[in-house]
Amino acid sequence: MTALVMAVWGVPQGAQAVPVRGNTGWSILMCKVSDNASEPHSAAWLKNFFTDSGAGTGGMDDYFKSISGGAVRIRNSNAAGWFTMPYTLAQEQGRDRWTRFNDCVNAASAGGYTVPAGHRTVVVTNVGIDWWGAGGAIYLDGTGLGSVSVAHEMLHGYGLGHSFSNDTGYRNAPWSAPGEYDDPWDEMSAANVYASGTGGTYGNTQPVGLVGFQLDKLGWVDHGRVAVAPAGWSSHTLSSFQSDDGSHPLLLRVPIGSDPFHYYTVEFTRKAGYSAGIPNDVVLIHEVVNGTPYLQRTLDGGARLPVTSLNANGDSIATSISGGTASVTVYSATSVGIYGPNTCVPGYVWRDGDFRDYTCVTPSTRSQAAADNAARYSRWVSGPYGPHTCTSGYVWREAWPGDDVCVTPAVRSQAAADNAAAPSRVLHP
Repeated sequence: MTALVMAVWGVPQGAQAVPVRGNTGWSILMCKVSDNASEPHSAAWLKNFFTDSGAGTGGMDDYFKSISGGAVRIRNSNAAGWFTMPYTLAQEQGRDRWTRFNDCVNAASAGGYTVPAGHRTVVVTNVGIDWWGAGGAIYLDGTGLGSVSVAHEMLHGYGLGHSFSNDTGYRNAPWSAPGEYDDPWDEMSAANVYASGTGGTYGNTQPVGLVGFQLDKLGWVDHGRVAVAPAGWSSHTLSSFQSDDGSHPLLLRVPIGSDPFHYYTVEFTRKAGYSAGIPNDVVLIHEVVNGTPYLQRTLDGGARLPVTSLNANGDSIATSISGGTASVTVYSATSVGIYGPNTCVPGYVWRDGDFRDYTCVTPSTRSQAAADNAARYSRWVSGPYGPHTCTSGYVWREAWPGDDVCVTPAVRSQAAADNAAAPSRVLHP
């Protein structure tokens, strides 16, 4: 299948609130300009598209549940409108992006709807004005909604930036940067991706999946399944995110020098699931530079295929595919410890309450979490809250939705405080 092309923009982002997990709430606000009364979609249709009320119909809740391995669901969400803004189309077109966004939020407030605390917000306009996403907010043209573009903007809202390739001669559009949108295996190149032709209810195509760096950044990879190449020669076998058999690492990091935010990632991507539109099974190598993944392509003037091997920055990587796994042979010139998109600031470590718990805490708190996990079965009884009711003196830790490990009230309070402080304890490149 040829890559799907569309115009999708992102805006600069501030501090990124990643990882993301649990039941994320969104408010979908539907707004009309004052000189156009059309209403291209109903609130019910939009809620089904964006949230778990449409589970099983190929909407966004299905997409995020699948690619996150169940770490994220779009629940406790609302769709409201249509609200009329006190501005014409021409006036809205002449305003800056955040002003347009707030025009709709203000119109919704005037119409009786206030965005609940903690909700990310989608603005859907009844005419074509703009497309973008950033910092928990996205802005969409309601006349051209489709799964590929909407998933891309929602991922901006979750904290991801665009993906790139190493081909500085590629320009997707006059306004885009060299190499930007040039990773068709990754939804964050949504102006140019291998979408699959099974969109159905919400457009003619479904979005592609995310590459390993993006999944890792969002905290959707079991960090026990991320391997780090040691100094010298090593061999690795990789499973695939798309058909994981649980037996091998899913992502390999190869250090470049001593910079914890400069490294290669190697992953095996299969033609399955939301990646069904890719041409074939493939090993992808990305160079991650300060939080941006660059797909490594052949730059010989030919087909611009993903490289299967490289020798650069003192490292050597060679790959091959055999059935359901990929083999990787690596020479790494250096070795570093824990690093990458969710590295804790000095003095803190991952809590590791479960395999996707990247919350940064003190070492003593991590030890407490391990001890509480080990004691969980002895603290459960059958009672008013089911078979996992806590024995007297204990409460659910609730460090994330569904965390029913029983702890003391003081430990639960500590978990809540650590969650609130988490963004300030993560190093961002």
